[in-house]
Amino acid sequence: MRVVLDTCVLKLATLPARVNPSAMIVELVLSRRLEAWASPAMIEEYTEVLREQAEILQRVVQRLEVCYPLTELEVIHHKPDNRFLECALAVEAHYLITVNTARGHFDRKAYQDVRVATPGEFLQEPRVAVLVKAWLTSQGR
Repeated sequence: MRVVLDTCVLKLATLPARVNPSAMIVELVLSRRLEAWASPAMIEEYTEVLREQAEILQRVVQRLEVCYPLTELEVIHHKPDNRFLECALAVEAHYLITVNTARGHFDRKAYQDVRVATPGEFLQEPRVAVLVKAWLTSQGR
C-alpha cells in the first residue's frame, strides 16, 4: 500500500503517548509493511521540522521511496501542502495521511483516487488493521 505522510504525522510520531497512531504508522513504514513516498521538497520539510529528532528522521528517510512530480499544483490554499498532494498523485498513492484536515489544508476526503485520512482513520481501515496485527505479532505482542 502506497502512502504519503504529511510532516505532522512524523512529528506526532515522536511524542510519547500510550496510544500513538502516528507512531504505529511510522513503525509500519520502517518495517516495510507500508510503502511511503516523498519528493525532495517534502524531505526538505521533514528535515527542517524534525531536526531535533535526527534519529527518527534518518530511519524514516532511509525507508522512503523518492518521487519527482512533474506537475506543480495549486489546489490547496496552504501552498506547502500542494507538494504532498503532487507526490501522492504522481505515485498514485492510496492514502495521504495527515491531521491537517481543516479548511484550507487537506479538507477533502479524496483528491482524485488518493484518499485523505487522519492517522486514527487510517489505522481503522480493514487492510491496514491486518498490517498492524502482523506487525504486533512480529514484535511478540
